[in-house]
Amino acid sequence: MKENHISFNQRKIKKNYRSITGHFPSIKNNKSIAFESKLENSLFLTLEFDNSVFSYQEQPQIEININRKTKIYSADCYIKRTKDSSKRDALVEVKYTSEIEKNKEHFKEKFDAINTAANDMNLDFIIFTEKNYSEIELFNLDFLYRYRCSPLNDRYEETILNKMKTLKNIKAKDLVTYLNSSIQEYALISNTIWSLVAHDKLKSDISTSKLSMDSYIKVLEWE
Repeated sequence: MKENHISFNQRKIKKNYRSITGHFPSIKNNKSIAFESKLENSLFLTLEFDNSVFSYQEQPQIEININRKTKIYSADCYIKRTKDSSKRDALVEVKYTSEIEKNKEHFKEKFDAINTAANDMNLDFIIFTEKNYSEIELFNLDFLYRYRCSPLNDRYEETILNKMKTLKNIKAKDLVTYLNSSIQEYALISNTIWSLVAHDKLKSDISTSKLSMDSYIKVLEWE
């Protein structure tokens, strides 16, 4: 992919009373990324947990051809993959399915043109909608991201990981009890458990229910 075919405009966020706007604190980019909707914010959140993503940037622009006319297309996001990823870098369009459904022919023509231009640049073109992730998954990713934004507590990390090598699969609340029955340390150990999940050192199912102390915690190699 030749990045000199892509330009990036500085996104200016305007007050919008119809949608949620703001800045997302990106760890991967080491800076805040502007978003213009709740759905864009959700996209950025999911990219932080995608191990194939090295970095991402808002408002990439490329040239596309529609009806033999060259136009400038501004995507919502550009994804740069890690060196060991088998996926291509990508342009992302963020759209609610209801908006696409209202004007199918227009978006089909537009998306076909974008896909052609992206392929010519050895890029993927991704359409991100509210159907990509469930509300439960987004809730859990948001919950874990708070822990990912903070450093791990070294005081309990090694103890928890060593215990999990034996236990393999256990409820979060039971793991705390195994490690310490002290009420004073309950919160500290609990926070470390979720930090380990957030930092990919332990895992928990984020797709079926909201994470809580009743959720099962597992070692990464456990099946």
